[in-house]
Amino acid sequence: MELSDLPKGLSWNPPASPWGINFGGGVDSTTVIIECINRGHRPDWILFADTGSERPETLAHVAEMNKFIRNMNKVTTKDWPEITIVRWIRKDGTFESIHDNCLRTGQLPSKAYGFAGCTSKWKVQPMDRWRKANGYQQGAFAVGYNASEHRRIKTACQRGDEPNFTAWYPLVVWGITREDCERIVKAHEFNVIKSSCFMCPNMRKEEWIDLRNNKPTLFETAKLIEERAFSNGNYGRGGGGLYKDSLANIEGSTTTNDLFNDVLEDRCHHGGCFT
Repeated sequence: MELSDLPKGLSWNPPASPWGINFGGGVDSTTVIIECINRGHRPDWILFADTGSERPETLAHVAEMNKFIRNMNKVTTKDWPEITIVRWIRKDGTFESIHDNCLRTGQLPSKAYGFAGCTSKWKVQPMDRWRKANGYQQGAFAVGYNASEHRRIKTACQRGDEPNFTAWYPLVVWGITREDCERIVKAHEFNVIKSSCFMCPNMRKEEWIDLRNNKPTLFETAKLIEERAFSNGNYGRGGGGLYKDSLANIEGSTTTNDLFNDVLEDRCHHGGCFT
């Protein structure tokens, strides 16, 4: 394949201008920022969509990354934009987190039913609204897929994007794997955890147990979401909850969570939920 035949999202440099970074708060999107700095690619904007259900460590890392950018700007002439935090605001001007919405409506997160509505509403929509308000409806946006995710990037490129707004996968074209990302982030001494909501149905058994042991209040909130959903007859795919049949039976489960599949994860790529 000729270089000119490659999808625009796999170009060596940002494929369009203006462009920005969808920052998910995880290892991969942190590496995108670091590597763009190292390679001289300055974005016009960086957005982080706060669902209100983020883990405290993720929000702390967003603040740390902004401090990192400010310090860099002081000692260089790069003049990078800081990370802008956006939220989904209802028509009445109020904000409601994903977990509060689940508790109020008696439903599980959208992903538990096989959809990606939580990503669309709490991540994609507020990002789109901010870009529209600030004149960035066109151009490109960088997403933190790494070079180890061969199937994921292939599916994303086949799906395509809006004609005037291109998803760019810099880590893929630069050959930066997940192991590389972890090494790069560690070298900068950043404390980065997996970026996801604390009650995401995509979490694995060990993640739920870690949440229960180290963030018991969040774990109990997740259990309450399940209980209210079940009392309303709102069971997830396979008749389960946030994890298999329910979080209450997590100790007895001997298998990993399979509520999600790869296709569903691809549908979240514009929001960058897990990067």
